[in-house]
Amino acid sequence: MAGGHNYLLEALGEARTRSSWNDRLAHWERPASDHEETKIQRAANMARDIIARNAWLQSEGVTAEPQGSYFNNTNVRLDSDMDLRAQHPAIKTEYAVGIAPVEADRALGYYDIGRNLSDIVGDVRRQLGGDLIMRFGAENVEIGNKAITVSGLSGSRADVDVVPAFKLHWVRRSVGDLFGDYYHIEGVAILSTDGRWTYNFPAQHHANGKAKRERTRHRFKKVVRQLKRLNYEIAELRLIPQKLPSFLIECLVYAIEDQHFLYQEDHYDRLRRILLRTSELVIDDAWAASATEINEIKLLFANGQPWTIQQVRGFILAAIQRLRTN
Repeated sequence: MAGGHNYLLEALGEARTRSSWNDRLAHWERPASDHEETKIQRAANMARDIIARNAWLQSEGVTAEPQGSYFNNTNVRLDSDMDLRAQHPAIKTEYAVGIAPVEADRALGYYDIGRNLSDIVGDVRRQLGGDLIMRFGAENVEIGNKAITVSGLSGSRADVDVVPAFKLHWVRRSVGDLFGDYYHIEGVAILSTDGRWTYNFPAQHHANGKAKRERTRHRFKKVVRQLKRLNYEIAELRLIPQKLPSFLIECLVYAIEDQHFLYQEDHYDRLRRILLRTSELVIDDAWAASATEINEIKLLFANGQPWTIQQVRGFILAAIQRLRTN
């Protein structure tokens, strides 16, 4: 990047001592404070209340479901908000390569509900947007491409993003048998206002993250928080063009083998160890082609993802450089 070398030299000139890094990382690994926790819960309760009080949303079976960093306990201090799905029970089907949709639908009992999903999500968005504006004021509500965002109030509530979504059934067929049974993997389907679909698997993400935390003596999520804060710092120092998405940071840490979390070492050495191992992985094109998100279903660097392996390589290099001590 233009001028990047000078910024790197400047950052290295401000390097911390090992002791200072350990103090900083111990602070960074902490989850939201009690005060922030209260603000986040207040925001979530307000959004849930909007959904619960809307007669049309209730008649449609729309429920409020948690997702994101707060739900997965990887949110960091001073940057905490709440992500909720306004989950409609209608099903969006997606078929694996080689699946015949008509045959699969018949086998799994799917049928046409007689309504267009784009019409349904438009109605959900209008109902939610109207009620949120009525409750919080138009100046505090932004209706975006995917999410409806309610701005937080300092000392009162955190930001909250409410995303209209459907159930996703990703239809597959058992392997090893030409006539294998059809089955589906359940996820979440989000239809943007520009007509694009996004598929997520929050339940699998949540379960796999909890299991990783247990296998790593509760260190996995602490390292995620440390690296998220380091991400903010190197972006502020302009060592990278922009900070990486928090979700991507979490996936990169998840990809590191469990044993790298288990050495008896200080915060500084553990984070450096994990970053150095990450640097080995991300330069391997074969690894990048097969790496998955934490859900272990969706490819991390598939076409359509809002990031690239090149961005990750630049981030890891800058993070390692920033962790040097004086």
